[in-house]
Amino acid sequence: MCGICGIFGCEDVKTCKEMLFVLKHRGPDDEYLVSGKDFTVGARRLSIIDVEGGRQPISNERGKIWVAQNGEIYNFPELRESLLQKGHSLSTRSDTEVLAHLYEDHGENFLQYITGMYAIAIWDDEKKRGILVRDRMGKKPLYYLFHNGSLYFSSEIKSLLLIPGFKREINIEALHYYLSYKHIPCPLSIFKGISQLPPAHLLIFTPDREPTIERYWRLAFTPLEGQVREEEIIEEMLNIMGAAVKRRLISDVPIGFFLSGGIDSGLSTALAARLSSKRIETFTLTYSEEASTPGKRQDMECARRVSQIYDTVHHEETIEVENFPDEFPHIISHFDEPFAGVTSPYFLSRLISKHVKVALSGDGADELFGSYLSHRLSIPIYNYLMFKETGKSFYNNFGSFQKDYVEKIAEKEDWKWRYKLSVFTDEEKARLYSHSMADVARQYSTLSHIQKYFFDSLTANDPLNRILEAEFKSQLPDQVLTYLDRLSMAHSLEVRTAYMDHEFVSFAARIPGTLKIRDGVTKYILKKAALKFLPAEMVYRGKEGFIMPINQWLFQKLEGYVRDTLSEEALKKHGYFNKMYVQQVVNEFYKGKQEHANKILSLIAFEVWYELYMKE
Repeated sequence: MCGICGIFGCEDVKTCKEMLFVLKHRGPDDEYLVSGKDFTVGARRLSIIDVEGGRQPISNERGKIWVAQNGEIYNFPELRESLLQKGHSLSTRSDTEVLAHLYEDHGENFLQYITGMYAIAIWDDEKKRGILVRDRMGKKPLYYLFHNGSLYFSSEIKSLLLIPGFKREINIEALHYYLSYKHIPCPLSIFKGISQLPPAHLLIFTPDREPTIERYWRLAFTPLEGQVREEEIIEEMLNIMGAAVKRRLISDVPIGFFLSGGIDSGLSTALAARLSSKRIETFTLTYSEEASTPGKRQDMECARRVSQIYDTVHHEETIEVENFPDEFPHIISHFDEPFAGVTSPYFLSRLISKHVKVALSGDGADELFGSYLSHRLSIPIYNYLMFKETGKSFYNNFGSFQKDYVEKIAEKEDWKWRYKLSVFTDEEKARLYSHSMADVARQYSTLSHIQKYFFDSLTANDPLNRILEAEFKSQLPDQVLTYLDRLSMAHSLEVRTAYMDHEFVSFAARIPGTLKIRDGVTKYILKKAALKFLPAEMVYRGKEGFIMPINQWLFQKLEGYVRDTLSEEALKKHGYFNKMYVQQVVNEFYKGKQEHANKILSLIAFEVWYELYMKE
């Protein structure tokens, strides 16, 4: 695991060293760079595989192909053995060196051979071209900037802000979408000129030409063929999941486990405990009594129970609500952009990093099997529309939702009702914006932006899987995997998740939606599988997970902080928002309209980010 950065098209050691310096948290163990007439590539290293000899960037035997990567290639031992049999000479046991030789043999097609999470930079000095690659799911980030004829790239935006001559300007389109999604959607960034490489894509740079970007992998949600029994699906799921967990146990340093008290992390921990030859360490978040909820206390108790069942060495981290205003700027600084999604991994990663360099989490299961509001609504909305069209009584099933709520949300086109779940809709943003901001932002439509996720070669054909597939392209990489990477690497911790193994994802995507949410039970088929390892009362209880009760904190404890951060004086600094509308939202929130909590947090996150990155 590392932070990487560099330049294709020129040699600039000084700038690259400055870029590397601000990535130290991603790789505190080593810093190294290489350069030539047409390139400079550097890496900060968090030593996990071949601790002593795995320095990068690293080249092939002839020193003509240079590679740096942020991530892990889980199948590198098999690939290394195959390369040795073909006559290649490898000087280390590192996974990065394998990439140089694979590229030498297969060119860009080397990507078909690797399994892992990665952001890769390759300079081919014979062909005089640079290649950037991002993993299939988008677990590892990679940003780039085309500047003065050269291509600058980095694991984080903060490095690119150091490029001589770069001027910080806010990308209004990115800000517009952020206020609806809580994150900046790829390939945009909050800064004009800086882009993020999409998941499962590679970028090819040749001097004096525009870079080309190509997709090298696509996930299909086409349903499994034939009549497949539940037990057969469960057996296959567990076989693939077990292999995925085993792959992620490869390490030359100790590994820990996120343990939230729910089935996602619990199942991953259970499989690992059975596979590991050593007693494993588990970690969970707790909250002070006044900042907790009944669900959070139950999470803590269930995590402790899993620890007892599988005899883990268990650790807990307690978060105090009073610390949040002081911690939040540090959290935002690791995104380099406004972000109002989950932030709890920051605190748990801080605890875990005191004990280990690598940890496994349960992230990705919700996004594959259905758990969020949009997932739970998909089938009731479909039933409502079919009932309305046919009048047949068996469609009169709206799950836990009231009929009037479903009727209010329902639209024939799923992208239209999904848009209604935005933090701020375009109509609300028209009231939120100042006059000058509204004039610029009216050219952008969040509704049209969401529509693209559904119209871009969607392969699913049932209502739940259509939502899951659309969000696999958007919310999963841009929000979930983003917070997992940034908030763990803030503490030099590598986090792996078996649920994002591309073989497991490829199988899970094809499971029918009727087996993912059934009769109101979310993640139905995954819970059936988890029963083989976890107690039923734990599998079927409600769960809050690692998400901190920030909405509760904002409402009960942090009113002064909210009003100060969103004061008229603060909003004047940029002039983007209508001060009266913002105060209206805040006042309504503290009069009991708690559904405004996401609006409040999104505005606060932007103000904190602006103070950090744009204030002169």
